[in-house]
Amino acid sequence: MLKPTRMTRVVIAGTKDMMESTISTLHKSNALHITDYQEETGDFKIGKPLKPASKFSEYLLSLRAISNQLGIAAKEPSSRQSSKELPLQVDEKIAKLQNEVSSRTDELRNIEFKIKEKEDLISAVKPFFGLPLSLQEYYGYETVKVYVGYIESDIKPALSKITDKYELFTGEYEKRKIFALFIPRTFEGDVQKLLQEERSYVEIKVPELKGNPPVILEGLAKDAAALHERYAALKSELDSIKKEYADFIMAADEFLSIETQKAEAPLRFATSPNAFIIDGWVPSRKYGEIESRLQDSTGGKVYFARVEEEVKEEDIPIELENPRPAKPFELLINTFATPKYREIDPAAVVFITFPLFYAIMLGDIGYGIIVAIMALVIKNKFKTGELNALSLILLLSAVLSVIFGFIYGELFGFPIFNIEEEGKIVHGILGEGPAIAGLHLPIHRFGEVQLLLLVTLIIGIAHIFLGLVIGFRNIAIEHDIKHAVFAKGSWMMILIGGVAVIAKLMPAMMSKSPIPLSDPVFAGGLVLGLIGIILLIKGEGFISILELPTLLSNVLSYSRILAIGLSSAGIALAVNTLAMDLFIRPEGVLLGGGILLALAGVVILFIGHLINLLLGILGPGIHSLRLQYVEFFTKFYEGGGKKYTPFGYNRKYTEE
Repeated sequence: MLKPTRMTRVVIAGTKDMMESTISTLHKSNALHITDYQEETGDFKIGKPLKPASKFSEYLLSLRAISNQLGIAAKEPSSRQSSKELPLQVDEKIAKLQNEVSSRTDELRNIEFKIKEKEDLISAVKPFFGLPLSLQEYYGYETVKVYVGYIESDIKPALSKITDKYELFTGEYEKRKIFALFIPRTFEGDVQKLLQEERSYVEIKVPELKGNPPVILEGLAKDAAALHERYAALKSELDSIKKEYADFIMAADEFLSIETQKAEAPLRFATSPNAFIIDGWVPSRKYGEIESRLQDSTGGKVYFARVEEEVKEEDIPIELENPRPAKPFELLINTFATPKYREIDPAAVVFITFPLFYAIMLGDIGYGIIVAIMALVIKNKFKTGELNALSLILLLSAVLSVIFGFIYGELFGFPIFNIEEEGKIVHGILGEGPAIAGLHLPIHRFGEVQLLLLVTLIIGIAHIFLGLVIGFRNIAIEHDIKHAVFAKGSWMMILIGGVAVIAKLMPAMMSKSPIPLSDPVFAGGLVLGLIGIILLIKGEGFISILELPTLLSNVLSYSRILAIGLSSAGIALAVNTLAMDLFIRPEGVLLGGGILLALAGVVILFIGHLINLLLGILGPGIHSLRLQYVEFFTKFYEGGGKKYTPFGYNRKYTEE
């Protein structure tokens, strides 16, 4: 906790005949982070994949193509399949699936093309219902030009000025005028110019079909229906294949991924014609276990030892090590940056502060319960991975939101305890609030703004100070105490001194009293702050004074905790007031305004709280995360570590 896992650099060497058994043991251990061999020197070159590699890769590509064609998504397995039985099934079943799936998907694509073709023809034929001609009568002429299209105006007078040698057929389709004009080609240029000047003219392409339009349409519709029927049958067959083979496909994918990973492992080793060398890192606590496994599987024929020489810190892989409750918060840490090897891992701190800030902002029993239910649904759907971690973060935040909702006395914005507003008692759902540890509930957010603002600022000061303390520790380890005092100790003094000065100065200014120079807290804070500024200038240079306003800005930034909370409570109150005004109208008469007004109240209540709930999920989450990343992490966190990626596989669908 608070520090990444202690890592040990190891080297593994042996003869080529021991390489496969070594790879198998290391993969099963799932603990060695391999450092890829890159510099080819002397007899040692980058290794070549094991013989089955190309076969496994080919199978894997085929299987994933089949999986995509069937639309198979990852899911929780009903049971695990034996990795010893799968090799006997893979060859035969993949070949069978390729044949059955590919032939059907090819036919599906062909049918989709034909359906589109038929639908396009149907759309092209329909306009000709408005004209009294068969389709073959519109084309095939050498000396006659045919124009078909939509037009709003009467073109007969204009045509008569060009020639009287024409035939014009008119009709209507979907409330638009349609025409077909047959005219000698000698007048084509004049007619083309005439139609171009008519802005309402839209040309219609004549499909090269023969027959009466209604008859043609009937035939096309039958063809399309038959194609749709075949399409549905093929989809049903593919769904049956998917249902039958889904478990096998996921298990085979996992098996082939593992075997491919093992077969391609030598690409990361240094090899000679007779030997191999593996360089890597293991968690120090697992060193003895891996050594024992290797000796057992190879009969002691493989060399395994620690490498004692110093290495660059950035080359050490980072595995975060936190208690189980704080484990999901590693997602937030890795999203920002993986810590360096000697840095403090802040996941355990964020485990406390992120849900706390979130809950202070949301602070409503009703919203908290709904968010908790949503988190449980996500958690049950995704047993592992980032969404699972996110659901656990959300669940803890929701539980704390319910607790703060009880403290604030809010249930969907309605008071659950009696509160006093403008000298009047507003009765809550449960009546008089309890007194816990001398604190009488509720702490009404709109009635105790000053108190809550003070609390949020104290939280901000403590949070920033903790960041500076951690930063002091990091610099002291990386450099020395002197550097730490100049870089972080100075800021700690400025922060404490500034708080002491402001705590005494603000009341004096508000009461128009003299500056309390003789007050020991004020004087001590002033001296401490000045010492901090001197140390800061000495360590970081005179320009560092420009950063002083940033510290004040960081502290004031925590006021957003109250601001977001008040906005959420304000929206809930506004929605409730509007809705209840419609329920009780005229004043004091339930449903006095009729059913329609009451229904309008229900709609306002539902939509209003739905919007506020969505804002309540996003707003506190984003702002709580910002306070971690911007105000807290910037005081100590550099990041840039290399993530620990052990050579192995976490099996989900198979078992050995």
